[in-house]
Amino acid sequence: MVGVTGRTTRSDDGTFAASLEPLVHTERYEREIVHESSSAAIGTTAYPEYPIRVVEDEDRWVCLEGRIYDRPDAVLERELLEVAADVLAADGDEAFLTEWLLETDGEFLLVAVDKDSGRLGLLNDPLARLPTYYFHDGESFLFSRELRYLINEAPIEGFDPMGVAQCLLFGYSLGDRTLVEGANRLRPGTKLTVNPDRGAVTETALHRFDFGEPAYADRSRSRNASELVDRFERACRKRSGQGSHDVVSLSGGLDSRSVLAGYNAEGIPTTAATMASDEFVPPSDVEIARELANELEVDWQRYEIGPPNGSDLDRIVKTKNGQIGLLTSFILEFFRQLREEYDAGLTYVTGDGGDKVLPDLTPARPLADEAALVDYVIDENSFLSLEQVARITGLSAEAIRRSVRDRLRMYPESDPASKYVHFLVYERGVNFLFEGEDRNRFFFWSTTPFYSIDFFRYAMNCPPDQKARYNLYRAFLSELEPAAAALPHPDYGVPVASTRHEAVAFVDDLLSRYPRVFDAVRPIVKSINGLETGSQLRPDTVDCIRTQVEQCEAVDDVLSTDELHAFLDAHADHDRTSVYRLFALTSFIDDVHSSQSVLESRRDTVFG
Repeated sequence: MVGVTGRTTRSDDGTFAASLEPLVHTERYEREIVHESSSAAIGTTAYPEYPIRVVEDEDRWVCLEGRIYDRPDAVLERELLEVAADVLAADGDEAFLTEWLLETDGEFLLVAVDKDSGRLGLLNDPLARLPTYYFHDGESFLFSRELRYLINEAPIEGFDPMGVAQCLLFGYSLGDRTLVEGANRLRPGTKLTVNPDRGAVTETALHRFDFGEPAYADRSRSRNASELVDRFERACRKRSGQGSHDVVSLSGGLDSRSVLAGYNAEGIPTTAATMASDEFVPPSDVEIARELANELEVDWQRYEIGPPNGSDLDRIVKTKNGQIGLLTSFILEFFRQLREEYDAGLTYVTGDGGDKVLPDLTPARPLADEAALVDYVIDENSFLSLEQVARITGLSAEAIRRSVRDRLRMYPESDPASKYVHFLVYERGVNFLFEGEDRNRFFFWSTTPFYSIDFFRYAMNCPPDQKARYNLYRAFLSELEPAAAALPHPDYGVPVASTRHEAVAFVDDLLSRYPRVFDAVRPIVKSINGLETGSQLRPDTVDCIRTQVEQCEAVDDVLSTDELHAFLDAHADHDRTSVYRLFALTSFIDDVHSSQSVLESRRDTVFG
């Protein structure tokens, strides 16, 4: 993965530069040592257009990975040095840092070194938009934007059984847990400092969002929609012009059409890019995207993509290390086409986050207590059943369930409904969806206005009753761009701004309270609205997993091979997402432990 990597140094460390070589994934990547002293070594592995800047004065050295959108360069460089001073100081002003984070619109990781004392400090944005990992055992401290660096360089014992179980269950591990023992995920809005004299690491959570009491519940839906439109347009404007081109990823969904509408409202020159594929993209999605681009008179490009091959899957495994699934590997061909048509300096703008900030995330039914919340989290978010995961990992179902309960207990909210919102944002969003966005940055910078801190804070303080049944979203989109609201909602097949949309959304909300009925109706709805694709699980996929299980002995150390074979024998009874969730884990284990992984030997095999 692109980004910053570093470690505290010792006399027996060997060559830091050599340790970065496995992170140089393509010939366009450049390895650079940006700081080296008796206490720390820090380097970057990135293509030339990737946003990394270094500033320093006589006291401090600072590296910023990512982008901060609301500061001119001269002001930003001065602020970075001021912020670094409080990050590094033993008695730094945490109130100042918290306020700065909540008033700074950006996606970033800040790394700082005190030139006199050798203290090392990290600070990330309030949502941890750039996934970062670290390891500390009392002697060594290592951090990296790529988990593989810790696996290669830290004295890690092996895989974390509970992290693996959670990842198999949900598609991601919870909290700061990762797939490997001893490697931690840097949580959002966190200051981390390393004292080289004592080897002590101090981690301070500067801010955690509490979704329990919406601050704008007393405001009307129309006012909240207007406030959101103002903030959204401002977020689009600030993100524009940062790179060589602004390219909006446009599908038929509400989120991406909102982004195109926001850029259009601000008069920002942009191109709308849409994937087309008989196997992976519903034709209705492409048609809605074309209609919207024509309506707004925006340049629109359609890119045909096919199924991914083994080389695509292997690239995902090597760069994201089991943190995201392999099912959407076909998107790499889309990214390659975009980079070839433009360049790696483009800004790729997505609608990511729209599904988190504007819809009602509270549970579809009342949850009486903690036990009901745990059950609901597992029932609504699992790829495989809890019992299947227990059999495959060898952990008890109760132990896995208890790990979920313990994580939920750490949230600041008091009521189950608000805790569930926290789960969707901080676990599914931060630990899973942000990893998917980070995959995009392998090719070019990727951002979304939905996670602009000002927009996010306001949207998450709008009450659930206004968000229910897309009511707030409808009001927001109708004010932002009526033409976008006049086009059909792809899931419902009716215009977003129509009264029919209200009626269909009401029925959808009602059905969601009765999962068995909803599951029975869903295929009919997808067929009616043209959301079916020709994509099916290919035999080569199952054969590849089976070969990984048989050839890589390490798989048996982490997962039960007997249960894996039983699962694969019955693959027709499981949906593709479940099979591919398992595939991501077996591929990662195989890649870490084999001199040549199965995917490396099947680079031309077509998957789907």
